[in-house]
Amino acid sequence: MTPTRLKVLRYFLFKNRNHVSVSELRKFFFDASYHTKADRFIKSNERIGELNRVYFKGYDEPLYYPSDFPVKSLEQVAVESFYPENWHYYEVPETRINESDVVVDCGAAEGLFTFLVKMRCKEIFLIEPVKKFCRSLQKTFENNIRVKIIPVALSEKEGFANISEHDISSSLTVGDQSAESVTVTTLDKLFYEKNIPISYIKMDLEGFDYEALLGAAELIKKNKPKIAVTTYHKFEHAEQISNYLKSIVPAYNIKVKGIYQETGSPVMLHAWI
Repeated sequence: MTPTRLKVLRYFLFKNRNHVSVSELRKFFFDASYHTKADRFIKSNERIGELNRVYFKGYDEPLYYPSDFPVKSLEQVAVESFYPENWHYYEVPETRINESDVVVDCGAAEGLFTFLVKMRCKEIFLIEPVKKFCRSLQKTFENNIRVKIIPVALSEKEGFANISEHDISSSLTVGDQSAESVTVTTLDKLFYEKNIPISYIKMDLEGFDYEALLGAAELIKKNKPKIAVTTYHKFEHAEQISNYLKSIVPAYNIKVKGIYQETGSPVMLHAWI
């Protein structure tokens, strides 16, 4: 039994179950490794200059990934994106994307979420501040008119910040003079003020999710979008985000999912009307 699985078991038995059932926990414990599961979906991974060209089984078009980012990270997001039972999966039945949805993918990274759902929605905006990911996203979606890439970071107000580039774990940082400077804006500025009817928010911002949602108050109040947001980066986020969303739209239904091994916090929070 791995240390990660032991930690999850301790939280399940003695602290936070987060609505995880016994059958879910059993599946988590006896599941295959991420590497093994990713191999079931990754058909090929070939380096082409600064990018890797990745083909997935059952898909004709490739996804491009920065060559100097570790393959292990790609395997992780493949498992999180292809397996609905994974606690990090961005859709539950209540928040499934449909053909009329205008989606914003906040923290798009390599773009696999958009890659898999782009044909199931009306339009999708990718928000990603990491330059290497922006280059790979441009290559992946260069011929898709439904997809628009916006190279900024998100928070509750406009400004500038630094970002440390560490593949899928890249995040905004304070005091790191070697980090890249990026433009910061809000979802309200990008979409509410331009009257773009966002109906689905997917958000994975490495701990800055709550701040980004604070910058989307008017959009959420007006459009009442389905929301899938990571809550494991900070222990308090699940409760903070749930309370915040209900304060704006009392009719929201809230579902948390999963147990994060380091803190016992939920992995994801889903909200819908």
